[in-house]
Amino acid sequence: MKARSCLTRGLVLLAAAGFALAAAAAGDRTVLLSLSKGSEPFMALMRDAARDEAAKLGVELLISDGKGDSAIQASAIEDAALRRRVDGVVVAPNNVYALAPLVDFLRRRSIPVVTVDRRVYDTVAPVPHVGIDNVAGGRLLARWVVDAYPGGARIVHLTGQPGSSTAIERARGVREGFAKAGPRYVVVAEASADWSRSEAQMVAESRLNFLKTPPDVIVADNDDMAVGALEALRITGREGKGVRVIGFDALPFAIDRVKDGSLAATVDQRGADQVRTALRLLVDHLRRGAVLESRTIVPALVTPQTLSGNPAREPAR
Repeated sequence: MKARSCLTRGLVLLAAAGFALAAAAAGDRTVLLSLSKGSEPFMALMRDAARDEAAKLGVELLISDGKGDSAIQASAIEDAALRRRVDGVVVAPNNVYALAPLVDFLRRRSIPVVTVDRRVYDTVAPVPHVGIDNVAGGRLLARWVVDAYPGGARIVHLTGQPGSSTAIERARGVREGFAKAGPRYVVVAEASADWSRSEAQMVAESRLNFLKTPPDVIVADNDDMAVGALEALRITGREGKGVRVIGFDALPFAIDRVKDGSLAATVDQRGADQVRTALRLLVDHLRRGAVLESRTIVPALVTPQTLSGNPAREPAR
């Protein structure tokens, strides 16, 4: 990797990646938070939490938006490392493999890296990671279906962005859960909706129109896709006719829909806790030399019952 590759396009990439400086006053360290796609509601939640945490920690925070493009994300990180002299990087990678050479490059320059929510594979040494157990979260979705439909169910499964570790791991957990439950649980359609509400609406609408017998449940691997699936049910005239929808992330708009019953369940992955923990670990390492270690946050199922009848949310198994 050549250092000059980003310098020749520095100003253009700065705008393309959506660099922003957190409102916090400049501190003794400068940290970059690189988001895979800032327009996704979950990434926006992490961005806002990171700004608040940076102010509390007294560090300068740069934020870049990869816009769902690994090349844009990589170039912005290079720019921050080489021109802005950041002390450390917290990154939610767009793709599990695309940033591996860059992460190795940064670490050779003694710039520590922590991944958050999504992982990087194929680096020379493992990268410290803060995130939930997404496989366990996927199993929670499958277990909800098994508990809600003990006699079996027909399922449409909407998966996330191809190549992202969260999409790979959540889908794996869902598939493992249904495989363990037995042949009465049939995934009649599975497709990526790229974490997108509008894409999920189109994909779900297409599958609902194609299937002669409607599914019992639509399992969406994030909340935005779950809301898209709800809209597809409305458009196809199946709203309120027994097809239930579950999501993943426990974002505020999804919690509201769980409360009103339109969304049957979601999985809480505590996004604010993830990014706050990643920043604290990195800053502690920069200031005091603390060892950077991975942290796993336990997902929990959120249903109308857990919200109204029992404040303690059900832990992953």
